[in-house]
Amino acid sequence: MPMRILLCLMLIAPLAGCGGSDNDLQRVTGKITLDGQPLPDAFVVFAPKESGTTSYGRTDAEGVYEMMFSDDEKGAWVGENVVRISTGDVSMGSSAGAKEKVPAVYNVSSTLTADVAATGTNEFDFDLKSDAGRIVESDLARDGDESP
Repeated sequence: MPMRILLCLMLIAPLAGCGGSDNDLQRVTGKITLDGQPLPDAFVVFAPKESGTTSYGRTDAEGVYEMMFSDDEKGAWVGENVVRISTGDVSMGSSAGAKEKVPAVYNVSSTLTADVAATGTNEFDFDLKSDAGRIVESDLARDGDESP
């Protein structure tokens, strides 16, 4: 009897997963601009709408980003994600203390989404507009679900 239980556990365990398997993650890249200009040093969050774990990215000087699931694993969760973009203090890197330049409609009250596909290229460019609404200071690194 114990051998049967062990065999069942061995068959079921791979199905359970921990949320970080390669089948659930896909490489995600893109470019972010604000009023047509590259948005450097912006913090990018992809938060799955259904299930999964949040991925993070940071834009370079040209506004280009790549999502990271963990420190050593690239990608974002497959499926529809809410996207949040912020230039405010995210308590990491050289921009700690920076002021928010991005309206709340793109971060704390984000209307942005990205549907990460299981196959193919997942490149999502976002052209943000500074006149899209009010700017709210927030810390997306600690609380991506903060409401204004």
